[in-house]
Amino acid sequence: METENTEPDKGADTGPGTDPPPRPPQSHEEKVIAGIWAEFLGVPDLPADVSFFQLGGYSLSLMRVGARLQEHFGLVVPIPDLFENVTVEAQAALVEKLFDQQLTELGE
Repeated sequence: METENTEPDKGADTGPGTDPPPRPPQSHEEKVIAGIWAEFLGVPDLPADVSFFQLGGYSLSLMRVGARLQEHFGLVVPIPDLFENVTVEAQAALVEKLFDQQLTELGE
């Protein structure tokens, strides 16, 4: 009688606990952005490294988040940039980049 090989694939997900835990927001910008997301998603204690869409967000709510980011940080946040940066971590980096660009433009 033949039996199936039931040994797990070394590269396969072997169950719970294999992924690192989500990273909490750390910088001031990340904490502010996580707070804004929480308003729209109704999810407290948002991780900094999980996609807005995985947390239940959708396109229109992301555009609303963009408006709140602009309001809070005083920056123009291009819509395409929001869709390319869909984690709290990435949006914090985007805000920092936009601040730097704005300062450079003011210095010229």
